[in-house]
Amino acid sequence: MPTDLIQQLRDIHEPAAPGFWPLSISWWVLFSVVFVLLICSVVWIVWRNHRLAPYKRIRNMARDLTQQREAGVIDALSYASGINLIFKELLVDIESRTESTTAFGTTWQDLLADRFNEQAFISGPGACLGNARFVGSSFSDDGLPKLVHNTLLRVKPSKELVNA
Repeated sequence: MPTDLIQQLRDIHEPAAPGFWPLSISWWVLFSVVFVLLICSVVWIVWRNHRLAPYKRIRNMARDLTQQREAGVIDALSYASGINLIFKELLVDIESRTESTTAFGTTWQDLLADRFNEQAFISGPGACLGNARFVGSSFSDDGLPKLVHNTLLRVKPSKELVNA
C-alpha cells in the first residue's frame, strides 16, 4: 500500500523560466540613462551649431574677399576696407563688444590686437586697418591676407564669451 501511494505522486517539475517581459528595473534604468544622454547630445549639438554659425559666416565672408583680392577683382584699399568691416561686424554685432562701436585708428588696432592676441595689428600688416586707409599716400595691404588667414579664417568664440 505505501508503494502505491508513492507511485501515485507526480514527478517534481521545475517552474518555467521567467520571460523577457516585463523588463526588470535595471533595464528601464539603462534605457532611461541612454535616452537622457541621447537628448542631451542632440541639444548640445544644436546649441553648438547655433553658437558657431555667425563665426562660420564671418569665415566665409573673409575667404570670399581674400579670393577676390588674390584674383585681382578688387584693389588693396577695397580689400582692407572690406576686411575692416568684417572685423567690425565680428566685434560689434556678433561678440557685442560695446567699446568697438566707436573705435577707430590706433584704438581700433589695439582692440583687434587684444581680441586676437596678435601684435601684427599694431606694428605689422594690420596697421593698414587703422588710419592708413584714409591717408592720401600710396596704400599697401602686403601681409594682410596672411593676417586674415591667421585671425578671421580661424576665428572662434573668445574665452570671455564662452565663460559668460
